[in-house]
Amino acid sequence: MGLLFSVLIVFVRCSADNSIVPNEGVGMKMVIKVDGVTGDVIQPLGKSAVASATSSLSIVKNINMSGTSGNNIGFVTEVQAQQSPMVANDNSRLMQSAIATDGKLISNLIAATQNMTTTYTYRILIYDNNTGELWNTVQATVGTEIRLDVAKGGSYTWYAYSYNDTSNIPAPANTANPTIDTAIDKDLLYATGSINIPVTPSGQYQAYPVNILFNHKVAQVKVRIDATVLAQYATINGIKASFVENNYIKTGTFDIKGNSMGNLQVVPTTDIFTTTSPTNIWEAVYYTADPVSLASYKINITDLPVTFKDVDASMANRNLATYNGNGPAVTPTFTFNFTGPTAGQTLLGVANLKYTPTLKRIVHYSGGSAAVGYASQSGTGWKFLQSDYNFGTSANSLVNVAKPWPGTTASSTTAAPANYTSSETTFRGYLTAANKPDIVIMGVLGDITLASTRTALVNYINGGGVVIMLYENTSYASSFLNELLGVTNITQRTLSGAGSMYPTNNTNDEILNGIFGDARLQYWGEDANFSQGILNLPTTEATIYAYGQAINATSNANNANAVSMFKLKNKSLFFVGDGGFTSNIEGNASSIICPFRTDYTNTYRPVPKPYGGAGAGYTAQSKSAYNSIIFGNVMQWAIKRAEYYGYNQWKYKNPPTP
Repeated sequence: MGLLFSVLIVFVRCSADNSIVPNEGVGMKMVIKVDGVTGDVIQPLGKSAVASATSSLSIVKNINMSGTSGNNIGFVTEVQAQQSPMVANDNSRLMQSAIATDGKLISNLIAATQNMTTTYTYRILIYDNNTGELWNTVQATVGTEIRLDVAKGGSYTWYAYSYNDTSNIPAPANTANPTIDTAIDKDLLYATGSINIPVTPSGQYQAYPVNILFNHKVAQVKVRIDATVLAQYATINGIKASFVENNYIKTGTFDIKGNSMGNLQVVPTTDIFTTTSPTNIWEAVYYTADPVSLASYKINITDLPVTFKDVDASMANRNLATYNGNGPAVTPTFTFNFTGPTAGQTLLGVANLKYTPTLKRIVHYSGGSAAVGYASQSGTGWKFLQSDYNFGTSANSLVNVAKPWPGTTASSTTAAPANYTSSETTFRGYLTAANKPDIVIMGVLGDITLASTRTALVNYINGGGVVIMLYENTSYASSFLNELLGVTNITQRTLSGAGSMYPTNNTNDEILNGIFGDARLQYWGEDANFSQGILNLPTTEATIYAYGQAINATSNANNANAVSMFKLKNKSLFFVGDGGFTSNIEGNASSIICPFRTDYTNTYRPVPKPYGGAGAGYTAQSKSAYNSIIFGNVMQWAIKRAEYYGYNQWKYKNPPTP
């Protein structure tokens, strides 16, 4: 007598560990559910999970001064090939978390079972072992059990397969020798097993579970280009990235009963990315039925038009894939190598596109306590500049720039002696030397009392130098600015005292709203003394960020008209009327001194400091001073200005050769 069967779909919770409810219904049931998916493991555990990768451009990790060359600055790339188990969701994130800082695979990464996404489809074929014929086939959904009536003494072999998505999976045309074709945009999962039904089962109801644990039958090929660091310096207007060869990706026909892949066919695949990305990250995913032959693949970038930010329009537009202004163009080409690739692995090639400014020599000019570091030559200000979390070429660096600062090492606790002075005569010598600094930071007692010093500073700026002027001397700032701007009516006035809190305006540029944070409509705090404000500053020449009326000081119309913070639009000068703007003794909680603050950990990232003395209805420290955040943004601006307009010619200044 032929076997009768029926399909009963029971809706249950969608977790992968749904249990079979006993005593449900009558008779004998084959109960089918998906337990999950296993991923392949890179063996042996502990070997490097970062496979080898090469690039036609310089690969920059941590640049030291002795190792820096012209090839390690400007447009550079950092490439990695990573080989890992495929996972159910974003494999790249799991992979990144599984890679230790030394590039080794973390030893507890194993081929654990992963949940398969609820609502994904699969098909199961069930064959009667006694007849060899197909007994039943069902397309099912993950998270929903399938219950089939079975007979006493039945013996079955089952085969399950899925594209690991919601695709419809038709029954095979040839059930005697079933096959399924792979696709380059889909995974292929597979599992098989057998089940025997006893002749004399006990009880009225018996459930015989079929718990499906899928395996991958293809490998995933993932290509990622990350240009977020390059985008700090340039707007990326497009990209064209391609596989160097068109035969990397293959489809196949999978023999369901034989558990084997055959009929491998190349799917010509060249162009990978051809459009812009709002995130400046591009990612493409393919699947190949022939991972064994994919021990390496190459990609190249043949088009990368960018517009450099804050650069004169005459030289802002460059194609970094074809630029030949300094010699023959070098097409960016990346080779990603893998060891014994197999089905169930992800073969990830990552190309990080960066812009690395050259080493910048900073001269710090200030007097006063070394513990405070008024010109960031020591103390917390120096730790802020030294931290690779803030400035450097590591993956965690907010501002990508070659380091260490010239004259220092990675472990230097202060600026180089040759780059710091409290002497006006020595400072003037720095400004007029043949080998001029790229950036000057002036703090408390960094005076310009002599006309010759002011003229030297004017000439330094006009020649391409960058000055961060933290200045509170009651004289000479106006004389300097009149000479620099070619006017005679600029004056200065003394503003409020220690702990004053000056509101910033809503200017949306890289000074107030930059990479270190948003300081718009916040406050900057005066350190320990009296601030200086500038009157009659030509508004066509300057971007103004704050005026001189403190919120915790008596209202004064003259102060309200004075500018306490600005930068020039066409010359590389940033000015704030406080020589202690970056003053800090680590951990100091005062409301009227040391307004500069970082997190004081190994990162030394800037954070606001509750600050400001009580006055004019203001409660002490009820608002925060954003000095450190503003200074961080100013430093990135200074690095860019020195890179593009400084004393050393910018690498991309020359127009491309026709």
